[in-house]
This record gives sequence, C-alpha cells and structure tokens, in this order.
Amino acid sequence: MSKIIGIVSGKGGVGKTVSAVNLGLALHQFGEDTIVVDADTSASNLGMHLGFYSFPNSLQNVLTGDIDADRATYMHHTGLRVIPSAIDLNSLDASVSKLRIALKSLPNKYVIVDAPPGLDEDSRAVLDACDDVIIVTNAEIPAVTNAVKVARVAQDMKKNLLGVVVNRAQGTVWELTPQEVEMMCEAPIIGTIPEDVNIKKSIFEKTPVVAQNPYSASSIEYKRLAARLIGKTYEPPKFMGIKKLLGML
Repeated sequence: MSKIIGIVSGKGGVGKTVSAVNLGLALHQFGEDTIVVDADTSASNLGMHLGFYSFPNSLQNVLTGDIDADRATYMHHTGLRVIPSAIDLNSLDASVSKLRIALKSLPNKYVIVDAPPGLDEDSRAVLDACDDVIIVTNAEIPAVTNAVKVARVAQDMKKNLLGVVVNRAQGTVWELTPQEVEMMCEAPIIGTIPEDVNIKKSIFEKTPVVAQNPYSASSIEYKRLAARLIGKTYEPPKFMGIKKLLGML
C-alpha cells in the first residue's frame, strides 16, 4: 500500500516545492519506489523545477478521468518519477475532489504530494487526500503563524502530522528558535534545511540539489530527512570538507 505524504505550507514562497522534489529524489536514491505529484492545479510549478515545460498529459487529465495515472507519469533524468500539473489556463477548472482515488491507484511505495499553499478549498481537498503530512515553513513569524493554522486543520482532519521542516534556516537572532517553532506548531521539527546558494543553482539547472550538488549543506539535510522517514540513518562521508577541496567528491 502506498504511503501518501502531503508536503504542505501555510503560505507560498517557503520552499515547499523544492522540498517535495528533493525529498522525493532522496527517497529514490535510498532505493525507495517514489513518485512526486504536483497537486497545485491552479499555480503549478513543479514541472518547471524539473524542466518539464510541455507534456501531453497531466494530473488534470487523470482527475477528469480521461487517462490513467501511469499515462501522466514522466521520468526525470535523475530517475525521479513525476506527475506534473498543467500550467495552461484551460486546466484551471480541474477538480481535486477525486485526487485520493487517483493517488491510491499509484503502485509506488511513497507518493510525495506537492500541495497548494494555504487553506483554501483546493488546499483542504489535497490535504484530505493525504495520509501523512509534513509542514514546510521558514523560521519567521508570518510563515510559522500560517503553518500553525495548517497544523491545526491537519490535526482536525485526523491526519498523521509527521512534523515540520524549517527551510532556508540561517540561524540569525531574527529567526524563531527551533523550540519556539515546535511549541507554536505543536509538532516536532524533523528537518532543518539551511540557506544554500546551491538551491538556486539547482533550480536554474532543472535538477534537484540532491543530484546537482549531492554534498551541499541542503542536500545532506534532505537526505537525512528522507532517511528518517524510512527509519535509516544518513551520515555524510568522513572528512567531507577536505575531500571536496581536493576534488574527491
């Protein structure tokens, strides 16, 4: 049976889609049968993160019953399987009410769902289609305040809240502390992804950072997060800093 994990956020711009694709690829690299689904049908950009600009079939075609999910599945050159959402205006009317049926039809062990941000009707419908939930936020008061709202809705829906991922962490005095984030969200922090220029480079190169720069600071944390979800421990190579300087990594 598939494990359907919704990657959600209270607001846009916190790095939810980046986290979805990198977590998905990290799970794939650990040998787990994984697919990432772009369920943001009104403002999709997961495909663009991976260089998919034009594709004949999308999640919208699956939701309308035109095709099976396998016909809307594409493989990135890294080996990651993806179901993108269409970006054309003609697809905005697709309803996500049948999303859970579509997700349950997937044969993959892990289904990572990139949900739309916020708590509008579509966002709640996508959240309802998932079994487990990971909330992505920045350690800033507005982002965490909105994350709290999502956490409460997820709990009201009886979803399994796996925890919070703090993205673009810089460790400055202007950020909320991990203890404050956990207290506000009433959920543990299961991953802290540092601010990393390699993320911008990876988006430009249309390749998730865990493949584009596998030993960057953000890649290591995404791998640790993936390992945690499957009950493993990830440790980067010893003397990694020295090896990178010597061109050995």
